[in-house]
Amino acid sequence: MARGGHHGGGFHGGGHHFSGGGFHGGGGFSGGGYHGGSGGGGGGDPIGFIGEIVIFGLVLLGYFVYAVAEGEIPGLNLINLGMFVASGVFFFLALKDYGRQDAIYRPGFQAYETEKAQVWKADYKNYAPRDSVSDKVSWASIYDNKYRIAFYDRDFGEENKNKVKDLIKRTPKIIWMTPFVWLVIAFFVTASNAVFYEWLIPYFETRVMTDEAFAFVDELIFYTPAGVTLLLAIASFAFKIVRDSLLHKCAMRIVKDNNAAYERMKTEGFIISALSSKWYYNNCPNCGVDAGKDMRFCNHCGSSLEVKGKEYISAVHRISAQAEDNDKEPVLKRHTD
Repeated sequence: MARGGHHGGGFHGGGHHFSGGGFHGGGGFSGGGYHGGSGGGGGGDPIGFIGEIVIFGLVLLGYFVYAVAEGEIPGLNLINLGMFVASGVFFFLALKDYGRQDAIYRPGFQAYETEKAQVWKADYKNYAPRDSVSDKVSWASIYDNKYRIAFYDRDFGEENKNKVKDLIKRTPKIIWMTPFVWLVIAFFVTASNAVFYEWLIPYFETRVMTDEAFAFVDELIFYTPAGVTLLLAIASFAFKIVRDSLLHKCAMRIVKDNNAAYERMKTEGFIISALSSKWYYNNCPNCGVDAGKDMRFCNHCGSSLEVKGKEYISAVHRISAQAEDNDKEPVLKRHTD
């Protein structure tokens, strides 16, 4: 019968099995050190106290690593300890700037009271690189994946929200899972590490298999919690990069669409404002002389060319508002606050 190499006893005993007693005996802190009267009376040095705490923490860390190396802690050796540490690094990288994207996880992309609703990636929150294209509020860099999509834009905020919602709807939902979901799953997997091996390996110890096959299963079971935790951490970090890439492309499209819409608004506004509300005859109703397209009075007899009443006249025209309104030009304001 095969026995687990990370389990006590049997043909595959030793190496990684739990033997207990790692911190028993010795009494490293008994006598001297923190006992005795060196610090008695008066106030202590706060810097020295912090230094003592740091030294104490490093000593405990050293004992912990030593105990892991000696197989004194259930479910841990130096290899899977390193995997758990690497997982922590990846989760840190995935969560350290979570605030850049957290607006998309709020209902309706709403902002907190102290900030504006937006998603972004930049060296500075409100800084657009020189190589970026901008609609004066949102922007996207041309040469890297830095961007800002403003949901608070007074002119295009709702359109920006709808485009990001459409992006989320069109792409796999797993990409948009909040990093905290991955972290919670990893927490329970890590917590199971202490009992996972001892709970599962007895089943395989009763199976008939070669030593090589059992050795493979033995290692696989022992490292599964650490491996799964590491994969969850890498996935959380990788999906953050994917989200940035997708949002950057979306920001580029948003900026182009908003700029085109703004130019269209300006053109339509100018056309509407540039034409008068009155209609004028193409030919003078008094003398019949042709009238220019911007004339209100006949230049032959001086009669008014304005159409009176609601009768339908086919040969009519409208003149520019400048001709009626002292050359006043319409202004369309783009909100950037």
